Amino acid sequence: MLLAQGVEGIAVGLSSKILPHNFNEICDAAIAYLKGEEFALYPDFQTGGTIDVSKYNDGERGGMVRIRAKISKEADNKTLVISEIPFGENVMTLCESKEKAEEKGKIKIRKIDDNTSDKVEILLQLAPGVSSDKTIDALYAFTDCEISITPCCCVIDNHTPVFLTVSELLR
Repeated sequence: MLLAQGVEGIAVGLSSKILPHNFNEICDAAIAYLKGEEFALYPDFQTGGTIDVSKYNDGERGGMVRIRAKISKEADNKTLVISEIPFGENVMTLCESKEKAEEKGKIKIRKIDDNTSDKVEILLQLAPGVSSDKTIDALYAFTDCEISITPCCCVIDNHTPVFLTVSELLR
């Protein structure tokens, strides 16, 4: 359950952040382990987005993942659509981070339309004369459209905190 749903907690001098993983991939990894085969597990998020796991380090302390929202351009090239958001974010916090970046002059957005219902859809109307490509880069750089998470797989074993990798936790 720890691997499937993820967990985050903090205690005096200790913290734990185990990211959620795809249940089917956990089952496949468990079968591979029982067969004596190699396996690898990577985080998977229900909110979508893209993830860079090149520094994941099997979920061990000191690793890092970078998660990005999915941003696409409409045909008019003056409207951007955010259809997936990073793990740990919600539509409201994402919009708030955009407003803060706009107040600081980092991005120029004329209007934000939140059409989110069962799926995320945030429409960003760009100001006249603003490049959509540069705005996408600025959204990743100055808002919560891109976040970094440092996993730390710490569990209590026999009344003692133990730092493990995700693979060791599965075993």
